[in-house]
Amino acid sequence: MRHPIASRAAAFLVASLILGSTVQGVAQESPAAPTDEVVAQETADHLPPNRLCPTDRKLPRTMRYTILPLHGDIIDPSVLIALKEVNARHSNPARINTLVIEFGITGGDNSQTLALAAEIAAIRKRVPIIGVLGSAVGPGAILPLLCDYLVILDPASDKVLIDWTPGGDVPHANVSAEVGRFFEQFQPYTISPESTGEVVRAMVNPNLDLYLWRTPENCLRFGTSAPADTEVVKLSSGTDALTGLSGNQLITAGFALQGQGGIDSVGTALGAEKWIAVPGVADKVLAQVKSRLASERKQADDALRTGFRAVKDARSIVAAMVEAESIARASDPRKQQYRRSYSREWSNSSGAGSTSSQWGFTRVTSVAWQKNVDASITSWQTVLNMYSQASTATSQARLIAKKLAESDSAKIDTEFRGEITALQDEVDALMQQGPALDIKGNNARQTLEWLRANRNNPVF
Repeated sequence: MRHPIASRAAAFLVASLILGSTVQGVAQESPAAPTDEVVAQETADHLPPNRLCPTDRKLPRTMRYTILPLHGDIIDPSVLIALKEVNARHSNPARINTLVIEFGITGGDNSQTLALAAEIAAIRKRVPIIGVLGSAVGPGAILPLLCDYLVILDPASDKVLIDWTPGGDVPHANVSAEVGRFFEQFQPYTISPESTGEVVRAMVNPNLDLYLWRTPENCLRFGTSAPADTEVVKLSSGTDALTGLSGNQLITAGFALQGQGGIDSVGTALGAEKWIAVPGVADKVLAQVKSRLASERKQADDALRTGFRAVKDARSIVAAMVEAESIARASDPRKQQYRRSYSREWSNSSGAGSTSSQWGFTRVTSVAWQKNVDASITSWQTVLNMYSQASTATSQARLIAKKLAESDSAKIDTEFRGEITALQDEVDALMQQGPALDIKGNNARQTLEWLRANRNNPVF
């Protein structure tokens, strides 16, 4: 069985809930919740037609279901979150006693596959899960094997429907070790580690060949060799053309039931006497999840733009601060160019029976000094304000980068995570200028203190 490394699909999972409509060949009723007495009578007591394997899960004859499509690249967290919320919020079998998952997976990664597997297994403990398989490619291709029953609506096709490949989050250098670790983590979620688990092992292990067949009771059997006169399916490590499982092969191996027509025929394939769609459950939950995630993503995008804008502002302010500092230094009232504005005069003063004489600044000098000091204070205050603004903008960008790195958007979106990294790099570059800017800020503060202390006392 070939196992090419799957490239990560760029598009996110497109998932919207579909509700079953009129079902051909199966009695329909209003989806109103039945009474407790009716529910008590709906014990799981039957198997699908021609399924007599004692290990198969028995189903209720009246099946109230909701459908959750799992389409596209499973990196999108919408379905996973919806599964969790449906499991948590809708546990009453009087409303829903069956979950139908419609598979059309095109890609994804190992970590998201494991997360979905855990949630499917958790829901399966409470209600039957029916898989309707269109196709599944990538690491999520083995998720349909977790369903209690799998229905193939177009089984005559020889097209490969299940084609497992390692996830895009598996590094090339460590693919063997990572695939082995993936299987060990996935196996506990399988219905039967002794059967389904071994099939999964054969799918993910490029060195293992396994033969699959079914008994007259439609029980799955497997082994490294096949019995004579039995129709078998071979999971290969790549020694022949088989790279996955087609609809016919899934049915031959006992993994799937054959449907006839669209989604409406699933109830007939399962042998349900009543196949009732329940609206306003999974569809409503998924709509809420998508709305919430869209809002959170918009907030994250806005925050990212604000972060880059803060970096740009900080850089502009730092550049202007250098020029402002040069102007402020030139405005020092003690500089030589101001000396001609100052003059002294000899003055006599008397008091307390004594007389003294000394040099003092003239009134004109004092006024000129104060004027020059005020101009210098304005210049240095500009420098200090710019220092404060640059520090504030840098702190804002750093805080935004930190929060975005911890956000759900960063965890689920590789491209968005890369943009956050770019923002963090910009912030780090600004932070490297921090010590030099602190010196400039402290110098401006100290100069302002000196100028204000000596405004009325010319000092040379």
